[in-house]
Amino acid sequence: MDLLRTILTSDFGSFSFVASILALAFWLTHWVTKRITEIKSEHSTLSKTVSKMESHVDDIRKDLSYMKGSIDIIRSGANPATQSHSPISLTTIGEKIRDDLNANDLIAKNWDKIFATLEKNICDKNAYDIQEYCMETAAVEPEKLFDDKTLTIIKSYAYKQGNPFQYYSGVFAVLIRDKYLGIKGIDVSEVDANDPKNK
Repeated sequence: MDLLRTILTSDFGSFSFVASILALAFWLTHWVTKRITEIKSEHSTLSKTVSKMESHVDDIRKDLSYMKGSIDIIRSGANPATQSHSPISLTTIGEKIRDDLNANDLIAKNWDKIFATLEKNICDKNAYDIQEYCMETAAVEPEKLFDDKTLTIIKSYAYKQGNPFQYYSGVFAVLIRDKYLGIKGIDVSEVDANDPKNK
């Protein structure tokens, strides 16, 4: 402390020395602050990049799971529960599955969860995108739509019938799509109008 007092009360040469030290301290403070800001910025950019990569990997995983389920249905030799032409609809077999499982009741019991999921995840609310989201989610991530009890009912039925889960998820997807489109005031025929292949 005495040294600092001596320096501050001494002649101009010492004052220049103190001023230089203060200038150096201010510069170091500025430099350190700038580097910390740059590091934070780089970390933020890196986090965004990693997040985008994770999103792409998740999309690839969903596509592969959907394709695997489709192949499992073909291998099982089961007659389709849904018609493949667009807009997708139930076949006579699909209608029987709907009735056997009381599918409309199961959907009604889970409707709050289903509706919230559709509202959150379907960006462009046109009929085609709604149909695609319902089909893929029901097949690959059904837990987003149904509670555990409902999933157990569907899986048990699939096991007893000897068919893959995805064979039955399509029935639920069509019913969910139709109910959601009805709430949104969109006609099912608009699926084809919004199909990218038809544009």
